[in-house]
Amino acid sequence: MNKRSMRILGFYQVQNMLVRLAPSRLSKEIARRLRPVNDSEVIERNLTDTEEAVRCMQTETSTPFGGIVDIRPSLEKAKREVTLDSHECIDIWNNLQHYGEIRSFFADRGAEYPQLAEQADVIGDFSQLSHSFATVFDNNRQIRDNASPELMRLRSRIVELERQTKRYVNNVLQNKEYQKYFQDALVTVRNNRYVIPIKQEYRHAFPGIVHDTSASGSTLYVEPLAIVNANNDLQAARIGETKEIERIFRRLTAKVQQQYNDLYDSTKCVGQLEFAFAKAQLALKMKACRPAVSKTREIKLIQARHPLIDAKHVVPNTIVIGGDYRILLITGSNTGGKTVSMKTLGLLVLMHQAGLFIPVGESSELPVFRDVFSDIGDEQDISQNLSTFSSHMKQLIYILKHCGPDDLILADELGSGTDPAEGSAIAIAILDAFYQKGSYVMVTTHYNDLKNYAYNTPGIENGHVEFDMETLKPTYKLRIGSAGSSHAFSISERLGMPKDILEKAKDLRSKAQDMDMEKVLTQLNAQAKKMDEEQAELEYRLREARKLEDDLRKEKDKVTSKRQDIIDASRRDAVDLKRNLRVEAEKIIRELKAQSKEGTDREKAKAIDKARRAIQQISLPEAEKPQRDPIDLSKLKVGQQVFVNNLDSVGTVEDIGSKQLTVSVRGMTVRVKFKDVSAPYLDELKKEKQAEKKAAAASSYRPIRTSSVATELNIIGKTFSEALPEVERFLDQALAAGFSPVKIIHGKGSGALRRQIHAFLDDQPFVKKYQLDDVDGGGAGVTLVYF
Repeated sequence: MNKRSMRILGFYQVQNMLVRLAPSRLSKEIARRLRPVNDSEVIERNLTDTEEAVRCMQTETSTPFGGIVDIRPSLEKAKREVTLDSHECIDIWNNLQHYGEIRSFFADRGAEYPQLAEQADVIGDFSQLSHSFATVFDNNRQIRDNASPELMRLRSRIVELERQTKRYVNNVLQNKEYQKYFQDALVTVRNNRYVIPIKQEYRHAFPGIVHDTSASGSTLYVEPLAIVNANNDLQAARIGETKEIERIFRRLTAKVQQQYNDLYDSTKCVGQLEFAFAKAQLALKMKACRPAVSKTREIKLIQARHPLIDAKHVVPNTIVIGGDYRILLITGSNTGGKTVSMKTLGLLVLMHQAGLFIPVGESSELPVFRDVFSDIGDEQDISQNLSTFSSHMKQLIYILKHCGPDDLILADELGSGTDPAEGSAIAIAILDAFYQKGSYVMVTTHYNDLKNYAYNTPGIENGHVEFDMETLKPTYKLRIGSAGSSHAFSISERLGMPKDILEKAKDLRSKAQDMDMEKVLTQLNAQAKKMDEEQAELEYRLREARKLEDDLRKEKDKVTSKRQDIIDASRRDAVDLKRNLRVEAEKIIRELKAQSKEGTDREKAKAIDKARRAIQQISLPEAEKPQRDPIDLSKLKVGQQVFVNNLDSVGTVEDIGSKQLTVSVRGMTVRVKFKDVSAPYLDELKKEKQAEKKAAAASSYRPIRTSSVATELNIIGKTFSEALPEVERFLDQALAAGFSPVKIIHGKGSGALRRQIHAFLDDQPFVKKYQLDDVDGGGAGVTLVYF
């Protein structure tokens, strides 16, 4: 990728932001080496790393990164059999613990972050090596006394010798003969040997070896002759301890050397994973996302923001190049944002091809470019006698020689720095050459000839940056589809140009041939801006209407739910009311029986039965059920699944009669009318299938069905005592099968059998209610029983 473009467009500044976010020296090195590439597979892989890391940071409460040390120098020492010191061993041990945490983290989340988990598989299992370090160091990273049997023996001896030496010193300090020699009656250490502070004037009177003096020279630190041998023994033990620790470190170094390759690969892998999460941090900081790869090689950056401009001040712009045009010509006022728009495009392309997310809208697309060329800024070189125009031409000639159909070219102020007529001609010729090469181009200019060229040439589109004529300030908004004016007079006026000079300039400009074009451009741009504002207003109103629709839908659901709650509460109240009415009615009937002295027994019984029947026929509001699709009887066949309305279950048709169906429901057979079945829903069929599988998995035993369970019983012509066993058996089977309601056909006759059946039903706790069927179903000759 062109290094000059990377420098001009600001890629290295973005890279420095990434370096600062990288947590370790290793990941910082990777960030410093980051460069855009043009291999689409590599780009996709790098972007997927970033995407999974972003998702991980947004989903997981914590990630196992941080605290990693660059142990590569230590690994190289171990490879050369140079003994590692304590700090190097501890660094390796710390890394091994972190490696294990990272490895386990991604092993448990392979489905959520497959590409990162695949990379984490490279991390080796160093549990044995980590255990070896743990036997040497404790949790405070100090060498254990029991790191080896010899070290334990030596440290025990050192403790004993220190105790013995201190006892000898204390004996000297307590000797009354020496009291006047002591500067302080305390024990101190010099050169790893126990000494006593002696006054300078008694240096020859006190027998011992001088090891040090105080800063003032008034105190000598003397080792008494009486403890020289004890100090010698203690020093020898300490030297032995140092040698034993070196031997332990040589043993650890050898184990590290044996796993050098795995350790080195794991260290690099962890660095790459840390780098992926640094890219994720940068993406979240920029509120960036991953653009789609354009299959039509069209640049479509929605609401693109320059990542190096403060988010509080940056103006988002939509940049589209491709399709009907591959060259976008940007015009407009100075300091209006032309160059920023161009740099935004170039920098975002470089970031995308470096595997970084870019600050754009979700529906953005970018193709992969072979290279990005840029000619932006004044690069005149006095040492090489290059003027502004010459430096531009030198760079453009280089681009013309090296560009191709898969390249992006950014050129600022094309053809400027020389005679406008000649500059325009050269600029048009260069644009035509770029078009012939098939490159994607974005250029800025102030030349009207180039605006006309873009209007009249297929494959080239005009664009402009807005300028607010009321405030005389640019808005930094990019508009594609029309050219813009430079607004030199307005800007000069705002900057304080004298009015007489401006009036003279305007008068001269009004005589120019292309003045009419400037007026037309101004009018067109004003109209375009007004249309954009109207479109924005319409989009706002549409969003508000959709929001209102959602709110109304939610409110409707709440009202429906509340209405159902009210109906259910009313139903419960009605049941209680009916129960109380029934109790009161029976009380009245008993009183009528006791008090009535007139009329025959037949007339009294008839009045009582009429009152009871009126009470039983009190109806309760039923729960609302959704309207279901009816079954097409002409296409109904045996084996088809249907929904039995009364049973609220799915069943399978076993037989089709002239008026009824025989349906198998959960292993039981029932007979139902055609009107009592409807078409089942897809989710009901799925639930039924899952229930059958669950039942099959729970047990392989299935009882043999020996009889069918009916939904109606005919007892016409029988006495109550003859019918009672059949009624009891019928109700038990129906209740066990979950059928409700069922029919008892007792006929009309005198009504005696009906009354006795009703009296029996009153005493059954499992009967919710009963009532006479409608006229079509049998009227007073049939009782419907609900469980």
